[in-house]
Amino acid sequence: MRRFLAGALMVCFGIGLALVLLEAFVRAAGSTDVDGQFTFMGYALHPFVVPVEQMNERIEEYLEVKEWAAVICDANLGWTFKPNTERQGGIFTVNGAGIRARREYAQTPPDDTLRIAIFGDSFTAGEDVSDDESWGQQLETLLNKAGIRTEVLNLGVSGYGMDQAYLRWQHFGLGFAPDIVIFGMQPENLKRNLNVFRQLLDNSRYALPFSKPRFIDDDGELTLVNVPPVPPEQLPDVFDEFGQHPLAQHEFHYLSRNAAARWWTSSRLLSWIYAVLQRDVVDSGYYAADTEGGMLGKAIVDAFAASVKQQNAHFIVLHLPLQSHLRRYHSNFPPPEPPYQHLLVHCRAAYHYIAMEEQLDGSFIDDSFWSGGKHYGPAIHSVVARTLAQELADCLASGACPALRLGNKFSADSN
Repeated sequence: MRRFLAGALMVCFGIGLALVLLEAFVRAAGSTDVDGQFTFMGYALHPFVVPVEQMNERIEEYLEVKEWAAVICDANLGWTFKPNTERQGGIFTVNGAGIRARREYAQTPPDDTLRIAIFGDSFTAGEDVSDDESWGQQLETLLNKAGIRTEVLNLGVSGYGMDQAYLRWQHFGLGFAPDIVIFGMQPENLKRNLNVFRQLLDNSRYALPFSKPRFIDDDGELTLVNVPPVPPEQLPDVFDEFGQHPLAQHEFHYLSRNAAARWWTSSRLLSWIYAVLQRDVVDSGYYAADTEGGMLGKAIVDAFAASVKQQNAHFIVLHLPLQSHLRRYHSNFPPPEPPYQHLLVHCRAAYHYIAMEEQLDGSFIDDSFWSGGKHYGPAIHSVVARTLAQELADCLASGACPALRLGNKFSADSN
């Protein structure tokens, strides 16, 4: 028994020594930023802190160039493109109404012209490509060449969540009376719907120093909080005592990280192991059907569609896959379905739905088809435009996409 106990003690001593050495290694190899947040191997570890100093630095940088900034604060949307500006070295033009275009549009569409309005984030706005290369402009060109007089109003805005795309339709887009509304949807943006302060979702060097409206479910009704949004000038005061601010309860990217320390957070090693194990759990918290993120995303799309229908316009959901989704789709050994698959299934069943992953073959996974910012390159924009042009031409000819304002002049019967 004495020999057994001695051996057990030696094993325990060895394990304890190994854990101490591993703990020391993690502490030595990790880094602590100016706010006191410890990071190891790309994981920010418990206990989490609000990156106040870094966020304030980004805000100060923005305020110094606010007069010349191409993205401005908006009382209804959080932020939007500044009218009459150019971005990306002059290849991205914003007209006087804040629409990506080199010309202005009349509030009321011409009597003989099909008007299409497109909404979404940077993949709809056409980040990293020129005006003519964007799929919105190419779609307009292709339909006009096909004999369908068309205007395409690009109302996409970089960084938008699904909620902001819907709000841009409500506060701005429906006033242009489009016949067809295309929502360029990326289900990964479900996480943006749960966000109020952009810098808590993305605190990179180029993070937007803005807050945004956010929908909450109020007894089955969509209700907005943070309206009007807190402007950049007031954000430092909000961040100073963020946990006490009323909007903190609606910021998923603060609550999910659990700023309160737990008993094991004194160990960097245990905190790192926990972060690795929780990686997929966090994604499910954003996306799964039975979570706030999943239910809220479905409610927003449904509300968007209902509002478009009330205006006698035709609603289309266009799934614009990220490179990671396209890689998963074309994998010979596909991993489990993404946690947001329920939203794609719902949109396919309920609405006119176009899945671009079905149109982009496996060759488009290659980095050469993507910009440095992982946006679509010109070739992918061309595929999106051609797919939409053919889909819309067929849909209009069959009458499945009714152009009610134009008396269905594009239907097969009228032709």
